[in-house]
Amino acid sequence: MKFLINTLPGYQWLILGLVPPLIFLLYFLKLRRVPLEVPSTYLWTKAVEDMHVNSIWQRLRKNLLLLLQMIAAALLIVSCLRPGCQGEALAGDRFIFIVDQSSSMSATDTENGLSRLEESKKQITTLIERMKSSDAAMIISFSDRAIVEQSYTKNKSLLKRKIKLIKQTERGSDIQEALLAASGLANPGRTSDRNSSIDVQVAEALDATLYIFSDGAVKRVPTFSLGNLTPEYRPIGSIDPPLNVGITAFSINDQMDVGGQVQIFARLQNSGMEDASVGVSLYVDDELQDARGSVNVAGLGSASLQFDLTSLMAGLEEATPIRLEIDDKDIYLQDNVAHCILNPPSIANVLIVSDYNKYLDLATSTEEIQKVASVKFEDREYLKNSEYAERATLGYYDLVIFDQCVPEQMPVCNTLFWGAIPNVEGWKADKELETIPIVDFDATHPLMFATNLNNVNILKGQTLSGPQGRLSLVDSVEGSVMMIAPRGGFEDIVIGFPLIEYLEGGDTSINTDWPQKLSFPLFVQNLISLYGTRSGANGSRSTVPGDAITIRTRSPFPSVNVKGPKGDSSKLLPRADSNYVYTQTDHAGVYEVRASDNEIDQMFAVNLLDRLESDLAVRAELKLGYEEISGKVSSAPARKDFWTWLILAALAVITAEWFIYNRRVFI
Repeated sequence: MKFLINTLPGYQWLILGLVPPLIFLLYFLKLRRVPLEVPSTYLWTKAVEDMHVNSIWQRLRKNLLLLLQMIAAALLIVSCLRPGCQGEALAGDRFIFIVDQSSSMSATDTENGLSRLEESKKQITTLIERMKSSDAAMIISFSDRAIVEQSYTKNKSLLKRKIKLIKQTERGSDIQEALLAASGLANPGRTSDRNSSIDVQVAEALDATLYIFSDGAVKRVPTFSLGNLTPEYRPIGSIDPPLNVGITAFSINDQMDVGGQVQIFARLQNSGMEDASVGVSLYVDDELQDARGSVNVAGLGSASLQFDLTSLMAGLEEATPIRLEIDDKDIYLQDNVAHCILNPPSIANVLIVSDYNKYLDLATSTEEIQKVASVKFEDREYLKNSEYAERATLGYYDLVIFDQCVPEQMPVCNTLFWGAIPNVEGWKADKELETIPIVDFDATHPLMFATNLNNVNILKGQTLSGPQGRLSLVDSVEGSVMMIAPRGGFEDIVIGFPLIEYLEGGDTSINTDWPQKLSFPLFVQNLISLYGTRSGANGSRSTVPGDAITIRTRSPFPSVNVKGPKGDSSKLLPRADSNYVYTQTDHAGVYEVRASDNEIDQMFAVNLLDRLESDLAVRAELKLGYEEISGKVSSAPARKDFWTWLILAALAVITAEWFIYNRRVFI
């Protein structure tokens, strides 16, 4: 910090320099006595003593008033120097502060030990204090959604209060919505007159400086134009990648193969440069089930874990929460715990709508499938039956497989469409294909567990496009031929090629040799295990914090109460389809769904399990659209004056001197 002063001409300093001596000399002057005649000689002695002193000056005595007057004079003289220092000011007159409140901002790797969010709030408060009185600013917080905490205002106190109220979340990070909100004023839309082709600006474009406080762990923004926004990215956190081992995957895989094994799979991720060794504990209903004292995770790598819970299924009678914990604490705790629910086996209803498909019949008639699901075949005419309409509406089925047919009314359950496109917004066929080679498949998805499609041949089919949230499971050269996407609280699986072709006269022809491969019955087992049985569906279902979840109870209830992991409870009323929608999934943990008699109907788990959030490396650059913004600190030089404070101090001293003087007079 550079200190600055201003100087006065010499004659002015001479005049100011005479002020303290004059004040000082006044206290040496003796009072001039006025002779008075009195009718008594009682006071003569004192009067005679005063007349003995004939000099002009008297001896200086201790005097508080003199001290205060000299201090006030000194402060006024120093203030004439206009002392100050070289500081920083914000460049511009309109500012937008965007602060990241996603899960990774809870990491405590800042220099002063604060969380990344608290450090961001501290820096923003400092910038607000540097604003001029004529400047205006707004505040936007974001995680996977954006909130305008405060619209444009010049009130610094209000801005600082709003910054202080921003809370940490357990959500993921998506900055796009925040950027769109920020650009609303700086880049207003345009319109055109109906009677002319002239393009008209609907509002005046106003330049603004955009300050982004984040660790950079945000989803890519493919298309965004800054326009009149001048971006400033302020990276928050340690420059070197901090050591953090977190849980990024946790699920139950209920396999119906040999032995009917029930296994839990987990993946640990290390975002640090150095190798790490951590202890891991698995709890079943808060009781320690398994412990791994030392799990090695390579730097910038991952490690997989597997736990066998088959022995628990034999005596399991109710839903049981499962919790995996990393025993070693680090700077980011939100990814050290993961939850899932282990449900008891129950017979579920599976409907296959097909004129006749012997391959599906053979694959679903195994003993293992018969133990957990009741599989019923109906021809395609059944879709016009009132029984189907009633059961589809009430959620009677747990899984419906449509073989080359599409219902007018989608059932309230999980579905698989083989060689057909569901009547759901977002689904469509892109391109007809012949002789389809499979080039890739997602072997990590539970549905594709232990299946190998590299040697599968397909004669005819079509590539697929799905709604938001879709995931491609099998890809050909031209695009995806098997895709899964959410629909409310359910999943729709679409396969772009049929197993067989129906010919005239009731004959069929083979369209693929997949049913002749071992992977086909394994795929059907995975399908019914995950999406056909209630234990598999509930056990594998993973909800992300902030997402809405559709709850389907075992029996209709007039209302249900959902108890969250923080102890809060919410009452839900059923929709027209007898399901319930719960939106307050703000915290990771186990949620209990209780019926009106307070009995637990089911449980579900909420986990972030986000590799992006667990990677605590601070990004040096932020890519917005086609621009890469380097993290930096940008400000304009500005003078900070101290003389006003000196004037106020002098006035305070003069006020004190006046008060003391008046007390002496009147007391």
